Amino acid sequence: MRIFSIQHDRQGLSEVKRVSGQVSGIADRLRSLPSVNGTVVLNTCNRVEVLLETDAEVPNHCLRAALNEHFDTPPAWDLFLGEAALEHVFRVASGLDSMVVGEREIAGQLRRALTDAQDAGHTSLPLSIAVDEALKTSRRIARETSLEGAGRSVVSEGLNLIDLDDWASARVTIIGTGSYAGAVVAALRARAVGDIRVFSASGRGADFADSHRTAHVTMLAEALDGADLVVTCRGLGTPTITVEHARPGMRLLDLSLQPDVAPEVAALPGVTLVDLATIQSAVEPAYAHDANRAESLVRSGVSSTMAKLRARVVDPAVVSLRDTVLAMVDDEMDRLPQRQLTTEDAALALRRLATRLLHIPSSRARVAAEQGRTDAYLSAMAELYGIGEHPDVNPDSLETEHCPVTHMAVCDLDSTITPHQEAM
Repeated sequence: MRIFSIQHDRQGLSEVKRVSGQVSGIADRLRSLPSVNGTVVLNTCNRVEVLLETDAEVPNHCLRAALNEHFDTPPAWDLFLGEAALEHVFRVASGLDSMVVGEREIAGQLRRALTDAQDAGHTSLPLSIAVDEALKTSRRIARETSLEGAGRSVVSEGLNLIDLDDWASARVTIIGTGSYAGAVVAALRARAVGDIRVFSASGRGADFADSHRTAHVTMLAEALDGADLVVTCRGLGTPTITVEHARPGMRLLDLSLQPDVAPEVAALPGVTLVDLATIQSAVEPAYAHDANRAESLVRSGVSSTMAKLRARVVDPAVVSLRDTVLAMVDDEMDRLPQRQLTTEDAALALRRLATRLLHIPSSRARVAAEQGRTDAYLSAMAELYGIGEHPDVNPDSLETEHCPVTHMAVCDLDSTITPHQEAM
């Protein structure tokens, strides 16, 4: 498993936005490559994740070249491989790598990404297993921890850290319409704030104001004028509020991962600035135990999923073995005499089947001995048949344990009547 990733905290939200706008059709292009067995693309406002299941020998630079084919400037993809890739999926699904730890929206986005890939025929069984197991762990973390509350508390905690005595009479300006803007409006209304204005240089301010029933202003100077609190939610990497905009008594709440307020503003006398780092330092202690529990659940989920994926690797060999043996059984059944069978008939058929089953292992044993590979052969016999000084298989358990492919136990065969036997 491989993951090519662009993340809000690594490459920045502006790069996420650039890459996000150009990944349309990327799953079709990658899936058309003969070396790519499956792909799932997670595309959100905070990250772009391209999950791939490929042949092992495919060089990473070939996949990177295919990813970058339609970009004028190639993105600086982070690459996760093998178990690290699986752990990354689990952390993403659980909200542990989100802008706000524990948020649940990402799990729904990942689920939709998997469904879309399955509907388009882009995914593979290993990828589906990996994402499904990651989502199961995400749900378990939601049940067994209170991390989801950490995500919901960021806005309210930020407002708590603002020194404002009379919220009901306050004038608040929201700059930007990013992921927190709607939550800010709701939190302000919960504090009885009635005078809320929105400014957005992107042109989305008017629509946001209409849908959230706030005032809309078109000029930054007008937005800042007379505001008791300015909340920024842009996060595009370029500060909106600079030293030139600041004034004594100004209160600023910056909810952007890429700061909207220039760092120098915080040092100005009489200016209060609360940013995500300040909020998280206030929130994290309350959720430290839950965060540790979530990390433990992720490690456990990754470990069990790795074991499940490793088991799937041998499926083709096990199925081939089953088909070969059952073909031998059918052949011996066809050779049985068309009359009432005797004990001698059954014994002869069983001996003939046993001889055929043992022919290749016996021949390979002779060749291994001649080539000096006796120890390796004996180890293989112990692994396959439990033959050796310390076999792992309890012979008595073979009567009741079920085959992982046919799902049958030896004791089931007594009541299993094939059409061939019925005819006789």
